[in-house]
Amino acid sequence: MVPVPSGIAVPDSTVRLLLPVDYGTTTKRYPVLYLLHGAGDTYATWTENTDVEEFSAQFPLIIVMPDGGHDANAGFYSDWVDGSRQWETFHTQVLRTYVERNFRTLTSRRHRALAGLSMGGFGAMSYAGRHPDLYGAAASFSGAVDILYPTPAGDVLFFSGTVGSGIWGDPVTDEATWRAHNPPDLVGKLRSTALFLATGDGTMGGPAGDIPVPAAYAIEQVVDQMTLSFARALDSAGVPYAKDFYKGGYHGWPYWERELHWSLPQIVSLIGPAVTPCAPRLSNPGATAAGSFVPSSCRLSRRG
Repeated sequence: MVPVPSGIAVPDSTVRLLLPVDYGTTTKRYPVLYLLHGAGDTYATWTENTDVEEFSAQFPLIIVMPDGGHDANAGFYSDWVDGSRQWETFHTQVLRTYVERNFRTLTSRRHRALAGLSMGGFGAMSYAGRHPDLYGAAASFSGAVDILYPTPAGDVLFFSGTVGSGIWGDPVTDEATWRAHNPPDLVGKLRSTALFLATGDGTMGGPAGDIPVPAAYAIEQVVDQMTLSFARALDSAGVPYAKDFYKGGYHGWPYWERELHWSLPQIVSLIGPAVTPCAPRLSNPGATAAGSFVPSSCRLSRRG
């Protein structure tokens, strides 16, 4: 458990780290990926439900998987307006400082990234937009990346009870607070961040198979629309991003593992020390198939 200073309210502070295979035999420093979980999950669920431990072993980076709240209303990666939770402060200040003091990390923005699923996809994009000085890349897998979808007066997260008023208040009367955390309203601060968006459309026949759980498809249909809303905001602002918007798919672990496999090699190529610093550009902008970031006017060297 990460020590939490007095005055910072988080009910859970357990963190799981995955260290590079050569961590104990070298003095090298490594880039860091903060891998965020979804509502109802914990610090352990990424390793319990995917091959992240085995898959990431081929990459020289540290992966940090923190608790983000799995109690009533989950955490939604925010400091709550009612004062009862301070997840944003815990993750962006306390945890980051702890990791950088206790592990051999590369501590500049360029070597730090975020990724997450569902609620964690929101957290990755919200943190990246609210703290543009901290993170060089961010990825969302089936993320709730437009918390005001479809409108403040008809907000699906609030009126379904997924998000309570203790987090950001009421989406109508406290709309400014919601927008201060909402990725589509933060696109202007994401221009220098490498962004990765992935979602299915919530229909049968997806690339990772199907299950007999209608609710899993219904949820994916909602986050698909949230992701498309965020993508439209990025397009309007001229902010590039890589995307994997695929036909079919439900809200579930086989798809999030698939998107980790799609995005992680690209993220490592951007945040790792073997890449000459440069601004990423989207390969094949405007394509409807999966896109990928490639360094512009850069050369990738083989990683050791």
